[in-house]
Formats: sequence, C-alpha cells, structure tokens
Amino acid sequence: MYTFTVFLSLWARILLPLLFPDAAAAKKEMIAAPEEKVYTEQVRWSPDRRLSWEDFKADPDAENPHHALTAANLAVNAQCQQNGFSYQVSCVFLPSQSWTKNVESEKLLKHEQLHFDLTEVHARLLRRELEALGCADLKDKLSVTVTNAFAHWKAEQSAFDDDCKHGLNAARERAWAADIAQRLKQLEAYQ
Repeated sequence: MYTFTVFLSLWARILLPLLFPDAAAAKKEMIAAPEEKVYTEQVRWSPDRRLSWEDFKADPDAENPHHALTAANLAVNAQCQQNGFSYQVSCVFLPSQSWTKNVESEKLLKHEQLHFDLTEVHARLLRRELEALGCADLKDKLSVTVTNAFAHWKAEQSAFDDDCKHGLNAARERAWAADIAQRLKQLEAYQ
C-alpha cells in the first residue's frame, strides 16, 4: 500500500514570491504555518540506497488490511530571482509515517521499494516539466504543472497497486518492476 504527503506550504513557497515579490526579497526562507506537519526525518531516493524494514518506523495501523504502508513525497521548491528560475524536486521517503506488519517478507519490502522507485520516476518527470519553464510564464504555468504532476503520480501509484493486487500478482509486479527500471534509465538526465 502507498500513501503520499503534500505539504500545504508547497504552494506558499511557490506562489507567494510570485504574487508578492517584495515580501519574498525581504524574507529568503519561509516559515511553515503552525498547522503544517513538518517531517524532519526523510530518506532521499538514491539508486544506491534501498529501503530496509528499519526505515519503517511508524506503528502499524491495525485497522488497515494491508501489510505495509510507504509514505513518500515529492518535495518541490521553486523560485525566480533576478529573472532566473531555479527549482529542486526531491523524492523522499518518510520513515515516521511508514509502517509494516511483516518485517520478515522480502517480497513485501520489494513491493514497497517499487512504490518509492515509482515516486522517483515522477520526480524526474516533474524536473523535466519544470526545466521548460521560465520566470516569464511561471505565474501561469507553475501551479498547473505541479498540480498535474501530483495527480499523475497519485493515479499511477493506485494503478500499480490495483494491477498487481498490492503485490499478490507476481507476474504483473515483475512487469511493473521492469517498466519502472526502464523509465528510471530513460529519465537519468533528470536525476
């Protein structure tokens, strides 16, 4: 199973500097709103760093019928300064929100890793989209670009779980694993 987190301040970090440039210049770093949950412990996606069950630190949800939950996020920071657009998109795993009921299953861990790898695919796709933007069209296109990226990411995560029956259909999961690996390779320039 998979869940994703979208921080409300994402929009504030992106849109406020565009709408109120003087405020952005006066304050270089925005502070999260009090109601925002800030997850300090994060594992950034890396081809050399695979998830382990020790990374899943939340208490399992006894009411949830699934055996594990991977919480991941696409952390997006974007800004325009002196007509130069810069951005950073990070694919992160959130240990304090991720849990498992079965630390013995390597098959289940591989399924959860595929969720994280699929999140990295979407991080790379978003980086590719953001590369095409500039400060001139940022106000009109940034919000739509990020919103669409998050919608596609969420939809594909659901499709992955539905198609391979949350890891129970081994043949479909192997097909997804091969596709995800191929897409990661095709999008290496956006790592």
